[in-house]
Amino acid sequence: MEIQTTDQAMTTPQRVRFAELEETIENKLQAFYDVGNALNEIKESRLYRADHGTFDEYCKAKWNFARQHAYRLIASSKVLDNIEATEEQRENLRETHLRPLATLPDEEQKQAFQDAIETAPDGQLTQKHVREVVQEKTGHTVRMKAERGPVEWYTPEHVIDAAAQVMGDIDLDPASNANANQIVNALKFYDKEDDGLEKPWTGRVWLNPPYDKVGPWVEKLIAEYEAGNVTEAVLLVNANTETRWFEKLWRFSICFVRGRLKFWNPEKTTGVGAPHGNAAIYVGPNSGAERFAEEFKNLGTVFQDTSSQDIYHARSVSYYEPEITA
Repeated sequence: MEIQTTDQAMTTPQRVRFAELEETIENKLQAFYDVGNALNEIKESRLYRADHGTFDEYCKAKWNFARQHAYRLIASSKVLDNIEATEEQRENLRETHLRPLATLPDEEQKQAFQDAIETAPDGQLTQKHVREVVQEKTGHTVRMKAERGPVEWYTPEHVIDAAAQVMGDIDLDPASNANANQIVNALKFYDKEDDGLEKPWTGRVWLNPPYDKVGPWVEKLIAEYEAGNVTEAVLLVNANTETRWFEKLWRFSICFVRGRLKFWNPEKTTGVGAPHGNAAIYVGPNSGAERFAEEFKNLGTVFQDTSSQDIYHARSVSYYEPEITA
């Protein structure tokens, strides 16, 4: 579904510049800096708007870029501007070297890069070493269940992609960290030290809460939405339909995910399957619920309560079955 805009027409100079930027991307797909800068200008100036509803749609249709890849290229090109690398260093840098630095504030990226260069084992810079330098500076690791041991598994990219397609972009992830946000690409995120439950939530929200205390996060999300602060949200939780907190979600659109999701960790080469089934819930207006149903029916069966009845009374419901292909 195309998102309609009120200013789709572009001027002749904009069309010329759009063509130039696309040529840059086509001719220099290996040169991440030039590609990232071109993508960023296309995104910020919305030069894709004549033929595509969102930047994500444009990247997928024109270049077959997943959302995360496009945003990584943009972020890494900005990092390269910030770190003031020498010409020799720039020639040897890859996008993966700079990716961890993008999680730091702009003013800290240069020093972190210099530290990584100076301490690189055998003088060979690797993404792993840069990530270790960044983690040493920030202390960011995901330990949502510290009393039971660390939990360092993050949402699969295809689920984030689906949520971004529904909402257009993600303004806030209130239960995250720097590593996880490399995939989510939220404009703002709160980590454990920030305590997202105590912070204001606004705009379009992605939420994968700590699974040992889901209830308070569900209550916070619903309260912020009903107050008009959150405009729409996608929530990922265990499909614990017997719990009190899940009862509060039945009035929203729910996708019961097919199979077991495989969560990822930046330190691991393979993901780990979830021990329980998962559900993705859309909290937002009816127009968004329809987009959610269309997008998430590819991940599982979507349930929509189309009545205003209390959950203990009869409902009018809609089901969107997943499309199974041979």
